[in-house]
Amino acid sequence: MYEFCPIGIQHLGKAKTWIWVNSGALMDYVAYYIGLPVPPSYAAPMMTDAHDSLTFYQRFKSIIGHSISPFFAKKMLADPQTEIFRKHFGTNFPDLTEIAKNAPLVFVNSNELYDLPRPTLHKIVNIGGLGMKQASAKPLPKEYSDLIEKVESVVVFSFGSVANATLMPKEWKEAFMGAFSRFPKTQFFVRYEGADIKPPKNVHFSQWLPQVDLLRELLFKRVL
Repeated sequence: MYEFCPIGIQHLGKAKTWIWVNSGALMDYVAYYIGLPVPPSYAAPMMTDAHDSLTFYQRFKSIIGHSISPFFAKKMLADPQTEIFRKHFGTNFPDLTEIAKNAPLVFVNSNELYDLPRPTLHKIVNIGGLGMKQASAKPLPKEYSDLIEKVESVVVFSFGSVANATLMPKEWKEAFMGAFSRFPKTQFFVRYEGADIKPPKNVHFSQWLPQVDLLRELLFKRVL
């Protein structure tokens, strides 16, 4: 999703139609090149620490972010890759950003129900969760189902196999626990393998989380 090279390859192959695929949420520069309006007053850049209710300072940062994102994408990605295509296939090879503007469809590996609100186009198709199957989930263990029944909402918090949460500095762990404790009506399921900190009453530690089963349960119960 960070490269323009596949766009040039499909152009060389003279594909009858093609799709620009985002393996995550819709990238800001992809939105820019396909002509999607992104009002910076409430649609902040995807890497910004903001949601859809922005302060004046956050709106100011949003304007800067949306202004420089296409510039850096073109200078650091599209332009160097365009030069490679022109080197091997002739100087008349079109700019990759111009090809990108004509993308017939854009597949986004996200779900619009969970994304922050922003404008969209008919050519943008959200495919998040396409590979999920109900049959792959099992009934929740009793220790999880009992906790879910007592609260209004649930949060599954895990770094997966990317990072070991026990290796975080102590002040980080305490900051997370302090933040979680401020939402007593929310049950937090946290993948944590250590025993060096005491979780609040609404936080459940587990060395392994049945994430698929939890998601199935939450979707059917309409718990966010």
